Amino acid sequence: MRSAVNEFAQFLERKHYSKIKVHESSIIEKDRRIFFLIREKLERKLVILIPQPPQVSLISFVFEEKGDYVFQGEKYRVWICPCNHENACALRETFPFTKPKAIGLQPAIGTGDRIGLATPGHIKAAKELNVFPVLAQQSIREMDRTSRTPYDVLDDASWAVFQVGYKGGFAADADHLKTLRDIDITFKAGFTMYTIDPSDYVDNEAENYGLSTLREKFKKLPWDELEYETEQLVEEYLKQRYEIRFPDGTRTFRFSEESLLRAAVKYSAAVAHAAKMYRYMKNLFGSREFDVEVSVDETKTPTSPLEHIFIVSELSRLGVKFTGLALRFVGRFEKAIDYIGDLREFEESFKTHVYIARTYGPYKLSIHSGSDKFSIYPIVGKIASEMIHLKTAGTSYLEALRVVARHDPNLFREIVQYSFGRFEEDRRSYDVSTDLSVVPNPSDVPDDRLETVFLDENNGRQLLHITYGSVLTAKKDTEEWLFRDRLKKLLIENEKEHYETVYEHIKKHIRLLWAGDKKE
Repeated sequence: MRSAVNEFAQFLERKHYSKIKVHESSIIEKDRRIFFLIREKLERKLVILIPQPPQVSLISFVFEEKGDYVFQGEKYRVWICPCNHENACALRETFPFTKPKAIGLQPAIGTGDRIGLATPGHIKAAKELNVFPVLAQQSIREMDRTSRTPYDVLDDASWAVFQVGYKGGFAADADHLKTLRDIDITFKAGFTMYTIDPSDYVDNEAENYGLSTLREKFKKLPWDELEYETEQLVEEYLKQRYEIRFPDGTRTFRFSEESLLRAAVKYSAAVAHAAKMYRYMKNLFGSREFDVEVSVDETKTPTSPLEHIFIVSELSRLGVKFTGLALRFVGRFEKAIDYIGDLREFEESFKTHVYIARTYGPYKLSIHSGSDKFSIYPIVGKIASEMIHLKTAGTSYLEALRVVARHDPNLFREIVQYSFGRFEEDRRSYDVSTDLSVVPNPSDVPDDRLETVFLDENNGRQLLHITYGSVLTAKKDTEEWLFRDRLKKLLIENEKEHYETVYEHIKKHIRLLWAGDKKE
């Protein structure tokens, strides 16, 4: 089979007067038909060799070129197909391993690929260290900022899975969904995991209200949606003793009137919205499996143990079956840099949340903005490696820029300079402590220092991370991409190095979290 493929590639080179690269890991035979991916110049294409006469029909693949080919006396019909959405759908139908699936309670790493070229590196790291990958992970905000659609995100992941011949399974996470429309567009694309983000319904000021204000706010909660009476909720929670099993014994948590009202005013509307979102997607999926995560990580203050208990109790009461919960942990989880905070405080707080989850679960704890938090991974892994979902995304974009800095320093400087001009606007969506006053002008930095200054030091990393959307969507007056095409061209021309750079970086995340000490 490989001989036929390699000889065909040589045949095509002579025909097209163009260099052809075969992705050898993609070569696969099904029903006597040979499928594989090639790259011609910068374009990836699917080739299908069909023995004549064909014995089975092809599943709706669309070709841009067809012809005949003879190898060792056997005749083949050749289809050369674009790697577009229509053919991605046909690929997933023909080869189910290229289709995402629900993952349930398996520990997992989400590896968002904002450019659409990093996934082979993600796969290598996850496969080598035996952690389930969520390869198609993007939020609506990320897709908007990169001018990509849910179809683009999932299709790029499927083609990458096929390219490397990966058959271990993967998931597709529609991250930070806020509206029913968000569910619709990601459901139609084929996503299997849905992260509900009800943060618009969280009352972050609840921490500061006096008791009388809390009582008034409590009365005005959406009680019809909560399917509860005010007195009923108060009575139910105040009488309960919440016994959480710790290694050294059971600890009891109880609500006071004030702590209950504060938790309810802060989170009840968010819980009601999450339940509405869940019921909507449950109706869409019917009997088919899907994963749900509820995210309350984007609040101003850390989630307390009582708030954790309240959130999961209310979600369960309203029938929301979730496999993951993203809390706001103590400390700062800023983009692209390590954890900021007291590690001992984090460990003690995290342990409490883990034991609450083990008592009221099963569900996983999801760590958002999880890229590059190397100091906490051993702690998290020691305590709860079997119930963690780690989400990364922007860090792979920065690794792509690392390759740019090595091979085209001037392009890299252009990107940095442009990022300076976009930072103040783009940072509005993020809680970061970046100090641009200590970041030098890129024209003053020699080539061999670009990586260190802008990709190893915190302020430079955050400058480039925060502005990714502006860089990837910037256009010239002619409507041509300012950076996007040049960036992708360079990464494709240095494909192997790009994959290895991403692989090494993601592998570091996985090793520190999942290959550490025995969990408690």
